[in-house]
Amino acid sequence: MLRNLKAEMARNGVSTEMVMTVLGKSDKTTRDKINGKSSLYLSEAMKIRDALFPGLSLEYLFQTDNAS
Repeated sequence: MLRNLKAEMARNGVSTEMVMTVLGKSDKTTRDKINGKSSLYLSEAMKIRDALFPGLSLEYLFQTDNAS
């Protein structure tokens, strides 16, 4: 799961639907990517960051639970 992404979404009022629009993916696919059930590609991470969180680093925003 991408805890930092989910936390920043909550802090900034960013909905799953907004991420879905940025990615051009279905609701289920978007939720699976956010929850770590399917892969999030670098190009997708960059789209999300650039469109919705331009002040944050990719490393922070997309840090996985198992990263130390």
